[in-house]
Amino acid sequence: MAATGILALSALSACGSDSGGDSGDGLQVGFSAAVLDNPFTVHLVDTVEAGGKDAGFAMLPTANADGDTAKQITDIQTLVTQGAKGIFVIPRDSDAIVPGVEAANNANVPVITVDTAANGGDIYMNIRADNVAMGKSVCEQMGKSLGGKGTILEIQGDLGTSSGADRNQGFSECMSEKYPDIKIIARPTGWESAKAGDVAQAVLSTNDIDGVFLASDSVMLEAVSAVMKNLGQWVPAGDDKHKVVVGIDGSGPALDAIRDGYLDATISQPINDYAKFGVEYMQDAVDGVEYKAGPTDHNSEIVEYKGNLADMLPSPVVTRENVDDKSLWGNAEGGK
Repeated sequence: MAATGILALSALSACGSDSGGDSGDGLQVGFSAAVLDNPFTVHLVDTVEAGGKDAGFAMLPTANADGDTAKQITDIQTLVTQGAKGIFVIPRDSDAIVPGVEAANNANVPVITVDTAANGGDIYMNIRADNVAMGKSVCEQMGKSLGGKGTILEIQGDLGTSSGADRNQGFSECMSEKYPDIKIIARPTGWESAKAGDVAQAVLSTNDIDGVFLASDSVMLEAVSAVMKNLGQWVPAGDDKHKVVVGIDGSGPALDAIRDGYLDATISQPINDYAKFGVEYMQDAVDGVEYKAGPTDHNSEIVEYKGNLADMLPSPVVTRENVDDKSLWGNAEGGK
């Protein structure tokens, strides 16, 4: 059982106890993913599924919404009818997913969101990185590298998701406070690689840009780097034409780009912790453990978020100094 946060009350039944099928081997657990089209999400789902199986869960086949919120709501309803006793969800849209969460609530099936929070319904725990802090880290890396001056293209994700909105908030607030002389050109992409490439082409070919912030290197790096190569702007650090590029996620290609000098830094997502603590929270949910906001025993903070609790896990800044750290998910086989 996860010894996290300030535990409130007591468990209705202890982990490993004999309480029917709900807390022993074979607990059926579902997973609803918004998409499975990038290394980060695929590795995240695989890691959580492996952790669930190691814990004795019977993992139902992952439902892939293919970026369609209506389909994701249906997917959650289907997982309920298939007998899921708990459901992991990576929401496509933090607001629009609420009816799906409520469908699980009505069936007394606990929901844990991973990476991206839901903005309503009854969520047992939103387990995610502190995305505001990640945006702030990007700001600090880019602001220092640019000496507090210049123009940055912020290629945003989907501001309708908690992750997209929070990363933008952390970045923009930090820039306004610490680096007011840096101009920001911000463009949303809906977490779509093709749109990221289109944004890069439109802005980089018509503006004098000194740096690029990729809200998700897993989704955006390939398309944006291709555009920058075609424009003669994808050059390594040390070259006078080098543009400061910083991302969030920490995918394998992003780590390789750091090694080669093209990417200055990335903020790595704590995928292994998502899996470890997500699985523990799922067992706690089934066992009736209740949590309150407060510090955890794994260097994070449980906070109130949109009416539910969120365990905000720390995310390391990755540069050439620590890019070979084996604990980074991008260095694992699945992160490539």
